[in-house]
Amino acid sequence: MREAGLEGSVEVIPRGCFGLCRLAPNLYVEPDDVWYSKFTLRDVSVIVRQHLREGRPVKRLIHYPDQDKKGGGVMTQVAAAREIEVGEAAPDFTLKDEGGNPVTLSSFHGKKNVVLLFYPFDWSPVCTTENCAVNDDLPKFDSKETTVLGISCDSHFCHRAWKEKMGFKHTLLSDQLREVSKKYGLYLPDLNCSKRATVVVNKEGKVTYKKVQELKTARSTSEILSALR
Repeated sequence: MREAGLEGSVEVIPRGCFGLCRLAPNLYVEPDDVWYSKFTLRDVSVIVRQHLREGRPVKRLIHYPDQDKKGGGVMTQVAAAREIEVGEAAPDFTLKDEGGNPVTLSSFHGKKNVVLLFYPFDWSPVCTTENCAVNDDLPKFDSKETTVLGISCDSHFCHRAWKEKMGFKHTLLSDQLREVSKKYGLYLPDLNCSKRATVVVNKEGKVTYKKVQELKTARSTSEILSALR
């Protein structure tokens, strides 16, 4: 799991809760909120990766292997990367914009709300569609004293070419080292990119809204605007 880029805290539940019967449930998955039986660590890896592909990150995962040959049981603890949640302080960061200039999140504190638009890749169909929609609604964001920052793992050179081609007015930030998407728990290791997610940060630097989309589903700008206070 660590090799897949997953990290976070682990909640330990004693194996004795289910005894040592081979038919006892040995895998708990949240957000499924279901116990499964007869799963191996290889199965666990597949389940976590499938959830990531579907845009439904595993928030908590507990795996108990079958009994060993001596009749004992050893619990394997696995946890997925933890997503940022509403009410938390937004982790600060500095990234290059499309012009190669540094942009720091905390520089907006006390001045403007910030909408962080995490998306997989420049030039892709869904990312282009939703960024065009955001660009069209920029006056509405401005009226709510809000800055929009698009964030993907593309280079700032790629951002610049895409922005010039599409005529975008909002800023695009390059998270080429994947540090920010990982900080926010929004990194997809299998695709080596960020999830399609929206995080609203208010003037005090607190997260007031968060939504993770299915990768092939464009976000709604009207929904984001409604979330701005």
